[in-house]
Amino acid sequence: MKNPKDIPPLYQKYLNNECNLKELQELLRYFEHSEPDHELSLMVKMELENTGSLYEDLPQTKHILHMLDDSINSKVLMKPVTKQISFTQRRIYRYWPAAAVLVLLFTGLYYANNSLNLFGTYVSEYKNDIAPGGDRAFLTLANGKRIELNDSVQGELALESGVLISKTADGQVRYQISDSKSNAGSMLYNTLSTPKGGSYQVVLSDGTIVYLNAASSIRFPSSFANSNERRVELQGEGYFEVAHQTDKPFYVQSGTQELKVLGTHFNVNAYTDESSIKTTLMQGSVKIDYPEGTSTVLKPGQQSYLHNGKILVNEVDAETAIDWKRGEINLKDENFQATMRKIARWYNVEVIFDDSAPTDLKLGGLVSREKNISTILKVMELTGRVHFKVEGRRVTVMR
Repeated sequence: MKNPKDIPPLYQKYLNNECNLKELQELLRYFEHSEPDHELSLMVKMELENTGSLYEDLPQTKHILHMLDDSINSKVLMKPVTKQISFTQRRIYRYWPAAAVLVLLFTGLYYANNSLNLFGTYVSEYKNDIAPGGDRAFLTLANGKRIELNDSVQGELALESGVLISKTADGQVRYQISDSKSNAGSMLYNTLSTPKGGSYQVVLSDGTIVYLNAASSIRFPSSFANSNERRVELQGEGYFEVAHQTDKPFYVQSGTQELKVLGTHFNVNAYTDESSIKTTLMQGSVKIDYPEGTSTVLKPGQQSYLHNGKILVNEVDAETAIDWKRGEINLKDENFQATMRKIARWYNVEVIFDDSAPTDLKLGGLVSREKNISTILKVMELTGRVHFKVEGRRVTVMR
């Protein structure tokens, strides 16, 4: 058994994807058989309490809280709690989602102790690791010119019918009307597209901000000046912060779904490999129409999707729908196949399901999208019900 002083460095080694199987087993055995380090105990306990229902579906949550309470209370007289909490809070903000990963380490003990073979005869194969996606996109102008944005420098990209198109210091593409007199005539359309492993932001000429997730595209006019409406076409997933203009409604066309707003924040998931288009409203209101004649109006915190020709609306935690915008991968409230498709798009990998792969795996927690793919795969493997093989850009899922 390692010296308790060795555990925090070993934990950080795990977060940096540098732990081998033996070291990971040692880390789990420490939390299983030893009294957890006071600082780590406080960090995990605070994270469990602060995230509320995020971990309530994990079967060991109550047991973990009870165990952490015992550990913390037994040391109150020996260590000044105020100082420790202050230090712990700094570590939480610095290493988030480190605490979430540690919670799952604790939870892994549950599965290991309930005959789910966390460390069975099969050993996952990571022949290589894969870095996360980043700010990558292509801008196609009305004249057909294609600009690779991640290679372009800050500043002016093009001038199109009185609209200045530029790349900002923080990596946005921004459209600004520089000469209103030059906007007369036909509307010119541009397309911003992200590959797998890419994301980007664009500020339209009306001030609307659109965040594009991986493997997505948006087609839009460079200027809305000569139209009585604002209309864009989305494929994939995008988060919209629509500038309010009462006299000029904003439309988002995604496949068969048409969404109408005046000014609001919402997320649209319209990937073609998903079973339905999901629209999640953060604030304001939106009206959704389908060609079948069905329509609905969403309120904040509601999510709509089409099922058997009918629009269904659910009350949801809207924040879970924009995990990608916050730089996270949310493992909760997603079926396992959807989670793997999300991973495939962001890490630009091909996911293959072995015949033994689970179909009903329930997960929980958050993992940073800035981590290598091995981090999220290891978190899921802690359930003991799934393993992965990484070869090049192919990820094989198996029992």
